[in-house]
Amino acid sequence: MNDTPKLTTPEQVLKRSGYQSLQPVRRPEYWGVDLDPARRPGVPMEREPQPFPNTRYPPERQRGVPASPMHGRSNKEMPAVFGTSTPLRGLSGAVRKFAYRYPDHYPSHWLLKMLGDRVDSWTYHAKKYLPFALPLAGIAYIVAARASESEPRRSTRRIPESVRGYAYSTH
Repeated sequence: MNDTPKLTTPEQVLKRSGYQSLQPVRRPEYWGVDLDPARRPGVPMEREPQPFPNTRYPPERQRGVPASPMHGRSNKEMPAVFGTSTPLRGLSGAVRKFAYRYPDHYPSHWLLKMLGDRVDSWTYHAKKYLPFALPLAGIAYIVAARASESEPRRSTRRIPESVRGYAYSTH
């Protein structure tokens, strides 16, 4: 077995590439199976795209005020259909409204929208656990207040070391 590589000349490369380009393209035997519509399984169901019956096309513009403010770019219009089911409200709504002051391509726009989502999540959890947390906090406060009343109060005033051990005189 000869391990020395064969050197090719540019002429050999040109001949080889020209030779290969003259050969017919070899395709697998299953090539073009679905070209004949009679052999395609989905043909009876295929038809030209058309709107569903009883729909209005093009869609009418939705009336009302959009739930989210307008986009940061003045030339960008709201879509024909926009959501009004969840209007912006509360602290998260204020954060999201502030986010819409920036154009869509600014990272601060998207970061503020994500912060609004986090604030919304925090308020949800606070509303969920507040009915249990407030009474527990009240009970803990009352127990701590009674415990501090039963203990004798200690003076927090410190006496300097130079005076300790001597009685105070009024001279």
